[in-house]
This record gives sequence, C-alpha cells and structure tokens, in this order.
Amino acid sequence: MRAFLIGISLVIGISISSGCQSQSQANESDQESMNTTNEVLAPEVQIIANEQVEKGKKETISAVVTVGEEFVDDADVEFEIKRNEESEKITANSKDKGKYTIDYTFKSDGQYEIIAHTNAEGYHIMPSMQIQVGDSDTDSSPKQDEKSETSEHHHDHEEEQ
Repeated sequence: MRAFLIGISLVIGISISSGCQSQSQANESDQESMNTTNEVLAPEVQIIANEQVEKGKKETISAVVTVGEEFVDDADVEFEIKRNEESEKITANSKDKGKYTIDYTFKSDGQYEIIAHTNAEGYHIMPSMQIQVGDSDTDSSPKQDEKSETSEHHHDHEEEQ
C-alpha cells in the first residue's frame, strides 16, 4: 500500500511539474504574439497632383490613404488650397481603394500649397505639396524658390484625450 501511495505521489508531482512547464511555455508564446500584434501603424497619405498646371483649367487633386499595405476607405479628407494669405478648404469625395479626390480650377498664376487634412484611424495627418500655376516668373510670392516636396505632420488624437 505504501508503494502505491508513493507511486501516486510521483505521478501527481510529475503531472503538476509538466503542467507548469507547459503553462510557462504558453505564456512565453502569448507574450511573443502580443509583441508582434500590438505594433500600431500610423496612416500614410500621399497627395497625387500635377506640380505644374495652367490657370483656368480644371485639375484633379487626390489623396491616397493607407495603413501598412491596406487602403483606408473611411477617412475624412479635406484639401486646403493656400496662396499667400488666402486659403480655401474643400471636402474630398471618397473614391475606391482609399482614394479621395477633388476637382479644382486655379484662378490665378502663382505658387500654391496643397494640404490634405486627413483624419484616419485616430490620427490627423497633414501632408502638403507645392503646385505652380502658370509661369513661375509671374509669381511674386516668397515661396517661389521652394521645391515641390511632400511633407507630413502627424498628430495622434488618442494621446490628446
């Protein structure tokens, strides 16, 4: 009988020991998967427009919104069109696959800044680009020598709350 109790005790001890080891391995596996799945990607916005356009001609300006390789179809995009001290904001219409567009007719020659104010996935992103309307010699704006580059400003609204 004593040998039986010792045998049962050994079996129970081994079972508990191996159960703890399996639980420990499971916890490590869960921790590894949490580390890889908790990575949060910020949305990216790319403005698509001609850098040189003609005055009085309708132009299409678009923004493509993505998170990683996925298109964002529920973003709010508003284009701000600035020249000198003047500014105009136009809400973009959603097209397919994360594309938001407006049609705009530039009424005078000069250097314009286009800013795509974009709210997506809890972020506010504001990429911008320069567009030259007409001949660059007719622009008296100090922005004349700037390159047409896209720059982005990110604001995470989740942290602000």
